[in-house]
Amino acid sequence: MNYRDVIRQYPAVLAFGFIAIFSGNLGQTFLVGYLQPAISAAFSLSSATFGILYSSLTLASGFLIFFIGPMLDWIPPRRFGLFVVLGMSLGILLLTLSPWLWLAIPGLGLIRFCGQGLFTHLGTTTVAKQVSEARGSALALVTLAMPIGEAVLPSITTAALQVVEWRQYLWALLGVLIIVWLPLLLRAPDGGTPPAARSPERPGASANPVQPLKDGRFWRLSLMMMSIAIVNTGIFVFQADLTAEFATTPAVFALGFALAASGRVIGSLVAGRLVDRLGASLMGRLYLLPLVAGLVVAIVLENGYGILAYMLLSGLVTGMQEPIVTSLLIQLWGSDNLARLRSVFTAGMVFSSGLAPAFFGVLLDAGVAFVTILALMAAMVAAGWLLALKPLQEAARRPA
Repeated sequence: MNYRDVIRQYPAVLAFGFIAIFSGNLGQTFLVGYLQPAISAAFSLSSATFGILYSSLTLASGFLIFFIGPMLDWIPPRRFGLFVVLGMSLGILLLTLSPWLWLAIPGLGLIRFCGQGLFTHLGTTTVAKQVSEARGSALALVTLAMPIGEAVLPSITTAALQVVEWRQYLWALLGVLIIVWLPLLLRAPDGGTPPAARSPERPGASANPVQPLKDGRFWRLSLMMMSIAIVNTGIFVFQADLTAEFATTPAVFALGFALAASGRVIGSLVAGRLVDRLGASLMGRLYLLPLVAGLVVAIVLENGYGILAYMLLSGLVTGMQEPIVTSLLIQLWGSDNLARLRSVFTAGMVFSSGLAPAFFGVLLDAGVAFVTILALMAAMVAAGWLLALKPLQEAARRPA
């Protein structure tokens, strides 16, 4: 099936997934970053205090999704979506209406948790569960909502903040969220788990839920799946150190982010088709190659062109990751437990991206050259690939 056929066959579930993932942009770092100066001023927070607070809320979000995310295995998407919309609405109201910091903090936490965590989890998991034929293509289409949001929301936010204050802007976003989601929740796909797989104690839950943290296959796949988050987070946080060592300017990195966004769209669309044609196991063995290539080019060139090459190639991998990893999880453990599996995966991504800046920072303070750190990252990606080979080979023997 080509992408047009996929859209024709699954219009409702694709619309639901796309809107859910796009809504998740409200809690993503790029958007919060535009509001950070105003929020800090409103509650008299220094940059360091806001940074510590934001990092803590992000780690708490990763911890909570570990427990909340699996509920999507037995709660219908419509009801789960209602809870997420209510959570986001409460978060915006707490942050914007409270004069006290102790109430604003859980408000920002809810925005982060529902946005970065639950909306994306809801959209991806629902589509992956309900689309069996051309699953890779379907996931590729709905995950385009993230780079599209990254492309359009910054300019909208910048323009809006020239006219209204940050609270009014968030109220406007809340109004749009409710207007879009009310009719969507009335017609949202119910999905559900086949009756044979349901547990009488928890309707809709799998009778034999997997325990990924007790499964060696999941651990062997983990480093491969977390690699792009670890490398990108470290490089993005310490981009000033990288540009200084490579004798280039911040403008090069700005251009690099545009290339990364383009690569993300291309990577998602290409990976979706290839997963459907070649299988998730084969693509799992190949999709990190552009990341390694980007690191090698940056190491060899040690200049702005190396940074641009890395950003483009890492963008490709970021776009390819969701269709490949989600399809791979289903191939190994089945769709009935997908919400549980993706919750653990998402929590791991959050924690690994939280630890990466500390690792990079310690090495830089110790006087390690950035090019050496990039070489260590390439070695880490290669190690993750080697560890993942056995479960990838097992997935190849299973039906897609």
